Amino acid sequence: MGDKRQSSKMTDRSRILLFFLLLCYSELILAQIKYSTPEEVKVGAAIGNVAKDLGLDVSSLISRRFRIVSGADGALFEVNPNNGVLYV
Repeated sequence: MGDKRQSSKMTDRSRILLFFLLLCYSELILAQIKYSTPEEVKVGAAIGNVAKDLGLDVSSLISRRFRIVSGADGALFEVNPNNGVLYV
Protein backbone atom coordinates (compact mmCIF):
# COMPACT_ATOMS: atom_id res chain seq x y z
CA MET A 1 0.00 0.00 0.00
CA GLY A 2 2.94 2.33 0.68
CA ASP A 3 4.28 1.80 -2.85
CA LYS A 4 0.97 2.84 -4.40
CA ARG A 5 0.82 6.04 -2.32
CA GLN A 6 4.45 6.91 -3.19
CA SER A 7 3.77 6.24 -6.89
CA SER A 8 0.72 8.51 -6.74
CA LYS A 9 2.83 11.29 -5.20
CA MET A 10 5.39 11.00 -8.00
CA THR A 11 2.65 11.12 -10.61
CA ASP A 12 1.18 14.25 -9.01
CA ARG A 13 4.60 15.90 -8.86
CA SER A 14 5.27 14.99 -12.48
CA ARG A 15 1.97 16.49 -13.57
CA ILE A 16 2.61 19.70 -11.67
CA LEU A 17 6.12 19.98 -13.12
CA LEU A 18 4.82 19.34 -16.63
CA PHE A 19 2.10 21.96 -16.17
CA PHE A 20 4.60 24.63 -15.08
CA LEU A 21 7.03 23.77 -17.88
CA LEU A 22 4.26 24.06 -20.46
CA LEU A 23 3.11 27.31 -18.91
CA CYS A 24 6.62 28.80 -19.03
CA TYR A 25 7.39 27.70 -22.59
CA SER A 26 3.99 28.66 -23.96
CA GLU A 27 4.88 32.30 -23.37
CA LEU A 28 7.93 31.90 -25.57
CA ILE A 29 6.15 30.39 -28.55
CA LEU A 30 2.76 32.10 -28.58
CA ALA A 31 2.32 35.66 -29.72
CA GLN A 32 -0.36 37.70 -31.38
CA ILE A 33 -0.19 41.13 -32.93
CA LYS A 34 -2.78 43.14 -34.82
CA TYR A 35 -2.34 45.74 -37.53
CA SER A 36 -4.92 48.06 -39.09
CA THR A 37 -4.84 48.99 -42.76
CA PRO A 38 -6.95 51.26 -44.94
CA GLU A 39 -9.33 49.36 -47.24
CA GLU A 40 -7.82 50.51 -50.52
CA VAL A 41 -4.13 50.11 -49.65
CA LYS A 42 -1.95 49.33 -52.68
CA VAL A 43 -0.41 45.90 -53.21
CA GLY A 44 3.16 45.93 -51.96
CA ALA A 45 2.54 48.54 -49.26
CA ALA A 46 4.37 47.97 -45.97
CA ILE A 47 2.04 47.46 -43.00
CA GLY A 48 4.50 46.96 -40.14
CA ASN A 49 7.65 45.21 -39.00
CA VAL A 50 6.60 41.88 -37.51
CA ALA A 51 10.07 40.93 -36.27
CA LYS A 52 10.50 44.24 -34.44
CA ASP A 53 6.98 44.18 -32.97
CA LEU A 54 7.42 40.61 -31.69
CA GLY A 55 10.92 41.32 -30.39
CA LEU A 56 12.50 38.74 -32.71
CA ASP A 57 15.93 38.87 -34.27
CA VAL A 58 15.44 39.29 -38.03
CA SER A 59 18.09 36.67 -38.76
CA SER A 60 16.02 34.05 -36.90
CA LEU A 61 12.90 34.37 -39.10
CA ILE A 62 14.15 31.88 -41.70
CA SER A 63 15.35 29.31 -39.15
CA ARG A 64 12.02 29.60 -37.28
CA ARG A 65 10.15 29.11 -40.58
CA PHE A 66 8.13 32.20 -39.77
CA ARG A 67 4.88 32.49 -41.70
CA ILE A 68 1.50 34.23 -41.74
CA VAL A 69 -1.53 31.97 -41.39
CA SER A 70 -4.74 33.30 -42.87
CA GLY A 71 -8.24 31.93 -43.16
CA ALA A 72 -8.66 33.43 -46.62
CA ASP A 73 -8.29 31.37 -49.80
CA GLY A 74 -5.45 33.48 -51.15
CA ALA A 75 -2.59 34.99 -49.22
CA LEU A 76 -3.36 38.66 -48.60
CA PHE A 77 -0.18 39.41 -46.67
CA GLU A 78 3.46 38.38 -46.88
CA VAL A 79 6.41 38.74 -44.51
CA ASN A 80 9.83 39.37 -45.99
CA PRO A 81 12.11 36.98 -44.07
CA ASN A 82 15.15 39.18 -44.75
CA ASN A 83 13.83 42.25 -42.91
CA GLY A 84 10.63 41.18 -41.09
CA VAL A 85 8.39 43.69 -42.88
CA LEU A 86 4.75 42.73 -43.45
CA TYR A 87 3.48 43.62 -46.93
CA VAL A 88 0.05 43.60 -48.58
